[in-house]
Amino acid sequence: MWLEAGTALAAFAVALPLTGALRLPTKRGRRGEVMPRIGGISILAGFLAAPFIMAAFSGQAREFVSEDRQQFLMLGVCGGIVCAMGARDDFRDLDWRFKLGTHVLAALALYLSGFHVDRMTLPGGDTVALGPLDPVVTVAWMVLVTNAVNLVDGRDGVAAGMAAMVSGTMSYIAWDLGHDLIAMLFAALFGASLGFLPFNLGKARRFLGDSGAYFLGFTLAGLSVAGALDETGRVPLYIPLVALGLPVLDTAVAFLRRFLDGRNPMHADFDHFHDRIERLLGLTGLKVTLAVYALTAVFCAAALLAHTWYKSVGSAVVSAAVLAFGIGLVLALGYGRTMWNSARMLAWRGRAPAPREGDTG
Repeated sequence: MWLEAGTALAAFAVALPLTGALRLPTKRGRRGEVMPRIGGISILAGFLAAPFIMAAFSGQAREFVSEDRQQFLMLGVCGGIVCAMGARDDFRDLDWRFKLGTHVLAALALYLSGFHVDRMTLPGGDTVALGPLDPVVTVAWMVLVTNAVNLVDGRDGVAAGMAAMVSGTMSYIAWDLGHDLIAMLFAALFGASLGFLPFNLGKARRFLGDSGAYFLGFTLAGLSVAGALDETGRVPLYIPLVALGLPVLDTAVAFLRRFLDGRNPMHADFDHFHDRIERLLGLTGLKVTLAVYALTAVFCAAALLAHTWYKSVGSAVVSAAVLAFGIGLVLALGYGRTMWNSARMLAWRGRAPAPREGDTG
C-alpha cells in the first residue's frame, strides 16, 4: 500500500495550498454568506496531479499510469467537464435539466471509453449478465452517485469527509483485488478530499460547491465501477453501493418523499438526513458533521466485511444487515411518518390533507 499512501500524500500536498489560494467569491450560500464555493478545482487538481507526481519517483507507478493512461485521462476529462459545469452553477444557477443532461453525457462518454458494469456479481457469488441494459445501469449508477454526493453537501465538511472515507475504503478494496491503478486513483481522491477539508470544517473558509460535490460523486462512481473488478472481470457493484449507502439512501428518500408530497423531485429542500439529525438530536455545527461521519463509517465497515466475505453467504448476510440498518435509520429519522402523511398518501388513503400554515380555510 506504499504507492497508495504516497499518492494520497501527493494529492493532499497539491489540494491543501490550492484550496487556500481560492479566494474568488461566488454566489451567496443559503445563509447569505459570500465565500469561495469552487473547492472542486483544488480537488480536481490534486486528483489529476498525484499519479503523475508518483510516476516521477516510482517506476511501478509510472508503469501503472502508462498502461491505462487513456482510461485515466478520459476519467479526468469527463470529471473535469462535470466539475466545470458545477463551477458555472456556483457563480450563477443553472437549470436542473441542463445539469442532469451534462451528467448523463459525461457518464455515457465514460461508458464508451470502457468504464462499465457488464456483469453484476450479487451477494453470495451469483452473477447476472446485463446485456443491453449495461449502458443503462452504468449511466444510471454514475448519475445517481454524482447527484447523491451533491445532495448531502448541506453542512460544512459533510460531503468532502464522506468522500474521503469512501475513497479510502475503496482504495484498500481495489488494492486487495490487485487493481493497483484504480487503488492509486481512489487514494488520490482520498488525499485531495483531505486537502480541502481543513478549510471546510468548523468555521468554513471555503465551500465545496457544486464543482466539488459533482466531481467527487462522478469520480467515486466511475472508479467504483472499475475498482471493484474481481479476478473474473465481473463487478460486485454491491460493495461500493454499501460504502456509498448513506448518500444513496438519502437521495432515494428525498426523491420519494418529494414525489409523495406532489413536488418536483429535482427541486431542492432542507429535509435531508443531516437536516433531520440537526433538528431531532439538537446537534449543531461540527457535531452534525461528526454524526454523519459515524454513520458513513458504519456503511464503510460493512463494505469491508462484504468484501472480506465476497462470494460467500457472509456477503449476503452483511447486505441484509445493511438493508435493515438503512430502513431502521429512515424510520428513526421520522421519514416513515412523513411519507405516510404526505399529500399523495393521504389522497390514496381517502383522507383530506392537513391544512398548511397560512391557509384561511
